[in-house]
Amino acid sequence: MEQTLQFSFVGGKKRIKVDEIIYIETARHKNIFYVGDQVYSIYKKLDEIEAELEGMGFVRIHQSFLVNMRCIEKISSYVLYLTTGKELSVPKARYPEVKRKYMLFKGE
Repeated sequence: MEQTLQFSFVGGKKRIKVDEIIYIETARHKNIFYVGDQVYSIYKKLDEIEAELEGMGFVRIHQSFLVNMRCIEKISSYVLYLTTGKELSVPKARYPEVKRKYMLFKGE
């Protein structure tokens, strides 16, 4: 069953399929949701969003990034490669934990 969550975005409330969220990025007191080819902004702390998405396959790769592990192609040399072609850097301090969570997620 696909999980959907409702968020109160800047443009109004919207239900989003959790699987379709690629990643969430903090920028200037807002969080930007990248969902397919859509972008939504929300005024909410990333910690709160992370708590809402707990157990749904998301990993915090940086203090400003929360990534859907379904959208990760690979992790290598402190860089996370997304299926969209985007590359995000993973800080050294978080790298082992991010890699461990991803391997567990993939069942490796």
